[in-house]
This record gives sequence, structure tokens and C-alpha cells, in this order.
Amino acid sequence: MLDFNDTAPAPEIPASERREAVRAALLSRLEAVLFTLFPAGRTRRGKFVIGDVLGSPGDSLEVVLIGDKAGLWTDRAEGSGGDVFHLIGAHFGVDVHGDFARVLDLAEDLVGRAPTAPPRKAAKKAPVDDLGPATAKWDYLDAQGRLIAVVYRYDPPGRKKEFRPWDAKRRKMAPPEPRPLYNQPGIQDAAQVVLVEGEKVRPGLDRARDRGHHRDARGECARGQDRLVAAGGQGRLGLA
Repeated sequence: MLDFNDTAPAPEIPASERREAVRAALLSRLEAVLFTLFPAGRTRRGKFVIGDVLGSPGDSLEVVLIGDKAGLWTDRAEGSGGDVFHLIGAHFGVDVHGDFARVLDLAEDLVGRAPTAPPRKAAKKAPVDDLGPATAKWDYLDAQGRLIAVVYRYDPPGRKKEFRPWDAKRRKMAPPEPRPLYNQPGIQDAAQVVLVEGEKVRPGLDRARDRGHHRDARGECARGQDRLVAAGGQGRLGLA
């Protein structure tokens, strides 16, 4: 009989070595990584440009693509900047100094999702509304985790909130066809699916599920829905 209790654990990679390995992987495929992170971005004279760290269309934020400064970025509108790890952390709302291990995990995931060759550049510049920076974004993925579309939310001062959909396949500011459901990766393995209006509603229902209950359409409390999943989206994508 084999006893695996005494099997030595796999040696752990030192944090500094992992950091440099991930950095090298990011820089070797930097343009593809940035297009994966920011589908509305563009390349211009050796730089990748985008509106802000959330990925709004625009050109206030620049990332150097080549040379010794590759991966360094500056957001002229916000007066912020840093290296590629700071950019990934800012996009996902993770503090680089407080939780760098999480940033490394996100960076490794980006490298794995980025195509070997960067996508073709759009022929025309996407129109940019005078809405200011995006205040939220939602990625629409298919069941395999591939990006379908991105919805950006804007809260311009003195005006009602507005949304702008980005079709990742056509690389233009327009809703995709056909209109997708949100949270498809979660839907495929779910025993029950609840349709909700608005992407931001789904995390709240997920938290209720994790606590062991949710309220149904009649407001009654139901328990034990371990495989309940919520799906929905903005009316801007034609979803309910």
C-alpha cells in the first residue's frame, strides 16, 4: 500500500521570482493583454490609449508598448500612473501594496486569456461622448469565458445615468447581435436561473444565495438553493 502522507509538497516559487516571471509574460504579450483588459482601446505611435482604468473609450490614459519603459502608464486626466501591475490592480479595484498576491493571480489570468497575436485595429476611431469617466463596467462572457461585450455606466454631473455597450467582436460602440444574457459561465452549471434587471443586481442575489436563502417573485423566502444563479443585463443590450 502506498502512503502519500509523507509525500513532500511541491516547492513554492519565491515571490520575487514569480513576480518577475509574470512581468516578463505580461510585457512579451503586452498589446494583446491590454486589448483583453480594455476592448475599447487603440494603439497609437507606440502606445496603447484608453479613456481610464475602467476601460472607457478615450485617450487620457496611455501605456508605453515598446522600449525600456514598456508597461508604464499615465492617466493625464487623473494624474495617476505606475507599472503594469498597478494598472491591473486599478482596473480590478485591488490594492497593489495591500494584496499583491491577488494582483499576480489576475495578471496570470490575463496572460492566459490574451490571444497570441493582438486583435486587428479598428479602421475608425470609436465615438466618445462627453460623459466623463466611466463609473462602472460589466463584462459579458460566453459560456466558455470569452468576451462578448462590455457595458459602461456613466454618471455625468447634473444628468441621468447613461450606459454605452461595446461589441467586442465588431470592436465598436454598439450592442452585440444577438443580445446576450449576463453571467453565462454561471448559468451553464446552474440548477435554477433567476432573471433580474440590471447587472449590478446579480451580486446581491448571489450573496443571498451564499447565505442560504433568496426571495422569490412573491417576496417569499426560499432556502437551500445551493445552485441558484442570477442572470440579467441592462435594457441597453435589450435584456430584462
